Amino acid sequence: MSRTRREMLAAAVGITGGVLSSGCLSIAGVKQSEPLGFAARKGRVRRADATHVVESVADLRSALSTPDATVWLPSGTELRLDDSVSMPISIAANVTLASDRGINGPGARITVPTTVSTVFRSPGTGIRVTGLRVVGPETGYFDPRSKPQPASSYYARAFEFTGDDIEIDHCELAGWTHATVSLGAGDAPTGSHVHHNAIHHNQMETLGYGLDLRNGTHLIEWNYFDHNRHAVAAFGHRENGYEARFNVVGPHAVRHTFDMHRLSENLDNYTGLLAGEYLRVHHTVFETTNAAAVVLRGRSSADSWVRNNWFEAVPLLERHGRESIVQQSRGDRRFQVENNDFGPRATGRGREWLREHAADHKTKPFSEPLTV
Repeated sequence: MSRTRREMLAAAVGITGGVLSSGCLSIAGVKQSEPLGFAARKGRVRRADATHVVESVADLRSALSTPDATVWLPSGTELRLDDSVSMPISIAANVTLASDRGINGPGARITVPTTVSTVFRSPGTGIRVTGLRVVGPETGYFDPRSKPQPASSYYARAFEFTGDDIEIDHCELAGWTHATVSLGAGDAPTGSHVHHNAIHHNQMETLGYGLDLRNGTHLIEWNYFDHNRHAVAAFGHRENGYEARFNVVGPHAVRHTFDMHRLSENLDNYTGLLAGEYLRVHHTVFETTNAAAVVLRGRSSADSWVRNNWFEAVPLLERHGRESIVQQSRGDRRFQVENNDFGPRATGRGREWLREHAADHKTKPFSEPLTV
């Protein structure tokens, strides 16, 4: 999906607000909430669409190497990728990898019990991953800096895509110490649409990203996030931005949930305040009270905004200081915050709003037990 198309989907911006550095809220207690999932009513891939039906690792590898293939894993299929499997597994351009999570089954499950830096990788365009459960080696919290091996030896990531027009939908993605999905690279500003997923239990300190947006612009909608260090993290390149809308962020967070890095944090040869092209968040429910919700770590090159969201937490110090819900380092007037709803009852109102308006977006709420 091109940036132009995503920009057409974005809502208007609000009023200004600038805040200071990253930190956590000091509100005590965590409210337990049931996961709220969503499924699209149209555009789903079904077994009848498949060019390949696979039930083994060998067949999966072969099918994914075929350009333009639609690869179907039947519901209930369980594939285990352990040390005996050579990874990363390459995915050719215009390939769809699909199962039936969110249609009429739980979806096939791919389990990776050992730490692998990247399981699936592709530089190709037009790739879609839909309706799968992909579970990594570590669902619990830990800090690699306290371990005997170098931190990088604990990094595990399910997917890495550097081509354009990537779609990830209706998947359950959990247990990844680095990230469930990395999108783009410094010299590859890709575009993606990430929607109708459950992304949870990616909790390792230093990384632990639900979505790792390396470059390019991305639309993130109708997802459920919980138990992530950052639900979404972006690198901060000038062409790096995302819009997050119609999501639910559950009550458990290791650090702030939606993030945009300042580029100087990631590039040694850059010293400016640039923090991406834009960060725009609207109509999203934030149930966490132990961490900030949205942090822009510098100044975006285009307008960024946070508006019409629902926050369980109360803004202790408005938008200023380390205990704020929405924060910006080195604040400026391009970061705008308005019309948000705060407090213990706000998230209930937000969930109800999403249920009521889902049909307007060809989406329906559904309840399905999570793997973890």
